[in-house]
Amino acid sequence: MKRRGFTLIELLVVIAIIAILAAILFPVFAQARDKARQTACLSNARQIGTATLMYTQDYDETWPSSHWGIYFLLVQPYAKNKEIWRCPSSTGVYTVRDCFWRNNAAGCDTIALERVRTGWAVNGDIIGGWDNSAPKALAAVNAPANAVLMAETRVFGTREAAFNDPPANRPTTAQMAISPCRDAKHALYSTDYATQPMHGNGRLGPHHNGGMNIVYADGHTKWGKEPPQDCSAWQPNLQAGVLRLSSTATCRPAGQGVGWCVSN
Repeated sequence: MKRRGFTLIELLVVIAIIAILAAILFPVFAQARDKARQTACLSNARQIGTATLMYTQDYDETWPSSHWGIYFLLVQPYAKNKEIWRCPSSTGVYTVRDCFWRNNAAGCDTIALERVRTGWAVNGDIIGGWDNSAPKALAAVNAPANAVLMAETRVFGTREAAFNDPPANRPTTAQMAISPCRDAKHALYSTDYATQPMHGNGRLGPHHNGGMNIVYADGHTKWGKEPPQDCSAWQPNLQAGVLRLSSTATCRPAGQGVGWCVSN
């Protein structure tokens, strides 16, 4: 009895079908993996929000300072896990400096306390601490469920500022704070992500499925497709209005000029 094998044409057809199925399924698998990373990161964000609020309860309902990223060290005793600051999709290095405890003394920005692996940036307009100013009170946030406390930040692919350069074996630089109502560009996606719905020269970046995880001032977290565009989402006691980069920007406190949200 004569045995019959596969012809070359039949073999090529089978290979073509497998290739087509792979082309269809691989993007689905990649999206599923990204969704899993998004969920893991969102869980970490919830822990960060809870730890930050625990800190405020022990310090007369006052936020930790954002100055030179010191909030990372201040919140750490409540988090007890440095890994929660690392995003599985995009993480950089930031060097926390000793200007908070040294009261912004000359040369404090050259004293490194710790190199932080993080994918997050805090909203300095909410918690305060810019240039070692006093941290703000928790009660100053009059809509905590809608106010952005932290958002996933852009991670630079190359080293930049001298004080924050990571070592050569970790050539990515993270941001530790944003100030959307001092400079509206902070609330925009970076031009690194120009294919996203909203982009500019900002410090934020979409880490998961074209969007970012966000921690709100009441501690809850959620994923968003793009950064909030309303001023009240970044600093509720400011006049509400869409963040714009034009001279007609309306995101500014009473009495401030129209350039407030362009670059103050």
